[in-house]
Amino acid sequence: MNQTLRYIGKKLLWTIPILLGITLLAFALGLIARGDPAVNRASADPDYIPTEEEIQALREELGLDDPVLIQYGRWLGGVLRGDLGRSLIDDKPVLDELLRLLPNTLLLSVLALAVIAAAGLLGGICLSLFRDSFLDVAGRVVLVFLMSVPGFCMAYFMIWLFAQKLRVLPTSGADGPENFIMPCLAVAIGSACVVIRLLRSSILGEMGKNYVLTAQAKGLRRGQIILRHVLRNALTPSVTYAANAFGGLLGGSMITESVFSIPGIGSYALTAISKRDYTAIQGYVLFTGFAFVLVCLLADLICAWLNPKIRLGG
Repeated sequence: MNQTLRYIGKKLLWTIPILLGITLLAFALGLIARGDPAVNRASADPDYIPTEEEIQALREELGLDDPVLIQYGRWLGGVLRGDLGRSLIDDKPVLDELLRLLPNTLLLSVLALAVIAAAGLLGGICLSLFRDSFLDVAGRVVLVFLMSVPGFCMAYFMIWLFAQKLRVLPTSGADGPENFIMPCLAVAIGSACVVIRLLRSSILGEMGKNYVLTAQAKGLRRGQIILRHVLRNALTPSVTYAANAFGGLLGGSMITESVFSIPGIGSYALTAISKRDYTAIQGYVLFTGFAFVLVCLLADLICAWLNPKIRLGG
């Protein structure tokens, strides 16, 4: 128990400098980006041309003339209070907009993770059970092909097949569950193929170890050995990869959300980039970076639970 608590505490401590680094990166984006935030804010209305006095007054209001460290400290203080600033385009709070759009991105990410986990488990176990058979060889060829297809190409193919030819699924929006089927598959297929390959390799790597030989000597069948003994030890690489994939999806699958016109945080970031809304970009980077770190932390704890050697330093 003490070893477990020490491992968790160590992981939590390591997240502090990582999160601090993310805040530095997010703040630096506003400094190195081209353009003046005061000019962007003052020029939000394309029909109005601001004067130099108005721009200078806005610079003083935003604190842009202060030293960089003071600006960072003020911005970080706002972040700790839950204030990610206001959009330079529409003057809306960035955090409110991210939270408003997060449910769509979260639903897409959770559905994709479910597909990745289910397909990864079933595919990895099946291919390992039929090692070097025709099914195994053909399956690995198909996996390599699907892994090489970019997600946006898969998205357009599914739009052509399910929307234009079969006319069974809508192509855009987030009005109902059917709107998320194609986006979910588009972002999940490639990652699911990687998990299948990882799990297959891990299971086959475990099959030659002594505890497996002992189970075989007791008369257990191959499938029983994999499900009862091998699977838990073989899951660690797959869990780590799936967590990274989920963290990336939670950060917003920009291209997929754009292709299917899903109002999520990925499409929000694309709009902010196109309009040079640096405050929104900073908030997006900070929000998604924190989410990714927390998901990876959870994955580390799950791996430590699956394999005690990790938390015991083995």
